[in-house]
Amino acid sequence: MAKLTPRDIGALIEVRKKVAELTFKKGRLQRSGAGGMDLKEVEDELNRLGERKAALEKKIDGMEIFMPFQKRLDELQVKISTHDDEDVAAAMRAKDGELYHMLKEKGALLKKNMEARNEIGKIILMMQTTYPALRAKIVEAVKEGKAPEMEVAELAGKEGKIVASLNRIGISCRLKEGKIAPSEEPWSEAKVLLNNAHIWIPRESLDKFVQNEAEMELVGIKLQVKNAEKQVKTFDESEIKVFKDLQTKYIDLLKARKDLTDVYEKEFVGLELS
Repeated sequence: MAKLTPRDIGALIEVRKKVAELTFKKGRLQRSGAGGMDLKEVEDELNRLGERKAALEKKIDGMEIFMPFQKRLDELQVKISTHDDEDVAAAMRAKDGELYHMLKEKGALLKKNMEARNEIGKIILMMQTTYPALRAKIVEAVKEGKAPEMEVAELAGKEGKIVASLNRIGISCRLKEGKIAPSEEPWSEAKVLLNNAHIWIPRESLDKFVQNEAEMELVGIKLQVKNAEKQVKTFDESEIKVFKDLQTKYIDLLKARKDLTDVYEKEFVGLELS
């Protein structure tokens, strides 16, 4: 059987969100009497995502997928659900009022969870090998969006990984005097976007990462131009040298990116479940 990884859980979180959004859109189209291609496209996409969702849920095999700030999200949804589509549309147009601010808060929390989906996957998998009583305490704290105040000795060597993941999902805490405790201090990492997913790197590496990514984009564009030229003309020796130099530069930049992100990527090793 294929191993279950944090990114599998992240993929399920993403698919569930898309299914919920499309289900809402489908209901709105049906209530408005709209049909035709718009409705069919939504239904077709829902069917496709439904198959993907079912495959991931089978792989996860009943494991609880708990979400940060879930209790607040549930509270907001209960209140928002008392309003109809017209109320929601009016609130979004006005960009003011209680309903609008609830929608805005809910959207911000969902966005934060989506960006941290692979990190949520890490926490969920770490909890599968944690004592049940301790797991329940951490899961409850994550759902409430607060630091689980507990003795480090209870965490059996996982405290560093748990604290890092909690900060990355938006729950600020630190290891202090043998305990995990809430903290207002800035976290030591920066969140960056790489290959359509957010990852975390040491804050002191951020400027170097940004510069490297900018250079990669520039060199990549130049390579695309040279590749296009190569299709329609024969390069002379000087042009061949320029082309090869660009390829070498791009490879060097890829290696630099790997050096900057490798520590984060290695965190996924060993977290798989059979």
